[in-house]
Amino acid sequence: MEQGPYSLSRTRRELEEEDILVLECPMRANRCLALQEGRIVGVDTGRFSTEAELRTALIHEDGHFVSGAFYKPFSPYQDKAQAEYRADKAAILKYIPYPELAARLRRGDTPAELADYFCVTEDFLHKAYEFYCGMGYSFSGD
Repeated sequence: MEQGPYSLSRTRRELEEEDILVLECPMRANRCLALQEGRIVGVDTGRFSTEAELRTALIHEDGHFVSGAFYKPFSPYQDKAQAEYRADKAAILKYIPYPELAARLRRGDTPAELADYFCVTEDFLHKAYEFYCGMGYSFSGD
């Protein structure tokens, strides 16, 4: 995996610099979650198979802080879905910048290569691509 601006270790440092405390804790229902009060991300690292899975979860949780999109466990499903969408959107804008994604796609990088480069899952990379397309961005080079 390329080590660059999108490494797991750099993301952990960035979260620390933003006063977000990442704590290891075993969990039953979740692998990772953000707590607005105290600016805490709880993570059960043993439940992740790859650095890309872990980094994807951490940047998503950071997206909750960036967007302010939090909810209570008993919130209606629609509120939860909207908060999760806003967190993904914030994470994509912050951690998968369109200009770099577009340039790498135009040079011919495969989805797997892009996921490795950005240290995210291919599913999250696809979500970023769909998000930017939905905003009217082009990847064709025109």
